Amino acid sequence: MKTIHKHRLETGTEVQEIRLPEEGDVLRVDYIQQERLIYMWVEVDADTVIDTPKEVRRFKVFTTGSGIPDNAVYIGTTLDALKPEAFHVYELVD
Repeated sequence: MKTIHKHRLETGTEVQEIRLPEEGDVLRVDYIQQERLIYMWVEVDADTVIDTPKEVRRFKVFTTGSGIPDNAVYIGTTLDALKPEAFHVYELVD
């Protein structure tokens, strides 16, 4: 059995660390206008949610036209419906 957890990302340029199981799959990212934040939904194994060792995974939000490093893996794009802004979420891997 699986479950989905929601995690918050800031729209700034800093690297954000989130503790997730290594096998957790990011399913979706959305910009929530009311909060001016990005939320990321991650599917994980429900049977091992409590006991699963979690690793620190690093994510970064880029705006359109920003330089993206070679070690960044694309997760998804979300839009600000009220401004001409697009946010591109990447996971930074070693």
